[in-house]
Amino acid sequence: MSAHPIVEHRFVDSAELPPADRATEEQQLINDRRNRHRRFAQEKTTDATPAVADQADVNSWVISSLRRAFDSAMAALALLLLFPLMVFIMLLVRVSSQGPIFFCQRRTGRNREEFTLYKFRSMRVEDSPGPPITVSGDRRITRVGMFLRRYKLDELPQFWNVLKGDMSLVGPRPKLPHHELLNLPYRPGITGLATLAFRNEEEVLCRIPADQLDAFYEFCVKPRKARLDLQYMQSATFWTDLTLIWRTAASCAVEQNDLSFEETGELLRLAEEWLMHSSQLTNGNSVFESQEQELEEAALVETR
Repeated sequence: MSAHPIVEHRFVDSAELPPADRATEEQQLINDRRNRHRRFAQEKTTDATPAVADQADVNSWVISSLRRAFDSAMAALALLLLFPLMVFIMLLVRVSSQGPIFFCQRRTGRNREEFTLYKFRSMRVEDSPGPPITVSGDRRITRVGMFLRRYKLDELPQFWNVLKGDMSLVGPRPKLPHHELLNLPYRPGITGLATLAFRNEEEVLCRIPADQLDAFYEFCVKPRKARLDLQYMQSATFWTDLTLIWRTAASCAVEQNDLSFEETGELLRLAEEWLMHSSQLTNGNSVFESQEQELEEAALVETR
């Protein structure tokens, strides 16, 4: 099926038409492309629409004071035991590249309350910021940063966020304030079911062209993460939290888990179909524009 509908071309006196607004035309093209990508995502995956179930319909354990006490105790113990390692990482970050030791960013937490998220800096400080989505092989990542991100050691300072009450050990990853649409009644987490499942997403995202990365993440990745996280929080218990924490630690050590393997395969399939779909759109646009140009040239010849 053609990427564009067949339309009837009419030749009119251009003097009767107001000059076209190029910026408006470009925006219309961008909107058209996003709509086509959205329809593609809805056709290829049943998870294309973010989960919008009642957010209050979560297991009582998730919002209990007992869970908060468990998080605080585990975070304090982790900070105490990992303190020597964290000091060593701080020295590595300091001597490996110029810039601050910690990466600090405003994120959205429970009930859309903003807080400062802490990580060990894994990327170079540049005058011009790059794309917000990081992919495997990003030139901004330092050599030390590659090691930290591989084993998720850059996330260790977030135990401080847990101790402060901004985060939990388990939950959806905290979102940027302008990206968060849901008013979640529970705290975001250091790890979660979606975090574990999409552990290798950077390796998949590097296959997507930079100008399509935001759209692919928005329509194919983000909804799947949201659905997994919501499903987990609706059935989470003390024992499932312990299991997920253990699986995350094991995954960081050996870099393999069945859930991540399954989701990585599905994400690779979506990426390949996305690229094929984008190629068809591009070819369709090229043919359509070529036809438009030929018709315009023919019209000019007739008026001479």
